[in-house]
Amino acid sequence: MNLVQNLIKKAFSTTNINEAASFLASACNRMKLKNKEQILYEVSTALVSVDLARIRNSAPSNSLYQDSPETLQRLRIAEAHAASLSAQLREERQKNKQSPTQRHESPESSDSLRKFETQVAELKRALNISQEMHLKESALVRSVMQREIDKLKSHFTRHKITAQAKANAHTQEKGEFLQRLAAADTLIKTQHEARLRAEAEVVILYEKLQQLQTVFLSDSEQNAGLHARLAKTIDELSTTRNMLSSHIEKWQFNK
Repeated sequence: MNLVQNLIKKAFSTTNINEAASFLASACNRMKLKNKEQILYEVSTALVSVDLARIRNSAPSNSLYQDSPETLQRLRIAEAHAASLSAQLREERQKNKQSPTQRHESPESSDSLRKFETQVAELKRALNISQEMHLKESALVRSVMQREIDKLKSHFTRHKITAQAKANAHTQEKGEFLQRLAAADTLIKTQHEARLRAEAEVVILYEKLQQLQTVFLSDSEQNAGLHARLAKTIDELSTTRNMLSSHIEKWQFNK
């Protein structure tokens, strides 16, 4: 509910005529730039939950709030005017006290005195009413502003809590990411060390393989020489056997 609707609601809730008139005047002043439909909407919205039967014997609402600078200026001007009239009234009374021989006042002096007294009384009464009305209106404005401030504070608190929750979640995600990154770095380091060890083992095995290949080639060459000598010996033995066989055959034939 905005300020205009609050002013209208206050006007229809109070039993003080001057107070209701002040609230309605303030509401009308704030709606002077609106059209009929907008004014009708503001009034109907303000009267939704209002009991149009005036509430009697309602306790007056006290205000702890101050007037606006414009209101204070108007009140100071009215107080100065009232003080000036009071001073003039005191001067007139002092003059009357200082001249006891002139007890019978002229009609003009009596009328002037009564006029001053009436003006002072009316100014004081208007000043008190105006000050009371403006204090109540200031209290209403302050109440509306306080509700808006409370709403903003509540929204800010919710936003702060949400932002804090997001920040905590972000911090947690960041921590988990850093942990995964550290684990990945450790795994990469371990795999790198394992690869280096495997490469070193491959180099050693390759050197051993070369050594074995060299030994095998040397043994193959030696075996080839032995095979050649063995074949030669076998050939020689075969020739000798043939010769012996021939000699034996001849010996048996000659026998």
